[in-house]
Amino acid sequence: MVASVAGVGSTASFALTNTAPAADKTIFTVSSVPNNTFSGGPVELGVRFRSDVNGSIKGIRFFKAAGDSTAHTGSLWSSGGQLLATGTFTNETASGWQTLTFSQPVAITANTTYVASYHTSGPFYYEWSRFQSAGVDNAPLHALKDGLDGGNGLYSYGPGGVMPASTYLSSNYWVDVVFAPAP
Repeated sequence: MVASVAGVGSTASFALTNTAPAADKTIFTVSSVPNNTFSGGPVELGVRFRSDVNGSIKGIRFFKAAGDSTAHTGSLWSSGGQLLATGTFTNETASGWQTLTFSQPVAITANTTYVASYHTSGPFYYEWSRFQSAGVDNAPLHALKDGLDGGNGLYSYGPGGVMPASTYLSSNYWVDVVFAPAP
């Protein structure tokens, strides 16, 4: 928006910009609720995703299954397996969406693939087979269609601390990110 101010004997023009931060974005909406529980663990569960725009990953989300009272960690990885950030979930509720905020947001680049994951030692987690065969688009974020840049709906059994790399039937494990688009 361009504004002009007229004063005695002079006129000044200047541009106004909105510098308010954009609202945080997620792949899944608050109303996205899984309904298929699977038992197993310990396991690292993840999702391969991209953003249309540059920005920062502020944290990781996952949908917690009822009956899982174990500690959970969340991680952000480059597509090549480099750990970019990790942390421990705190103040979890009995079930539903849980959010971890990293101590420092992690800058990501548009149209670059990343992996978000969480680790559980618990007996239950959510899984939906063949979900990722179509991908999830909630612009500017996208959980990639299985096979677009490798498998999606990723898992690795074990103590955690490794990027999940195995896939099974294009499954979705209800892992998400908290993303702040660049202004």
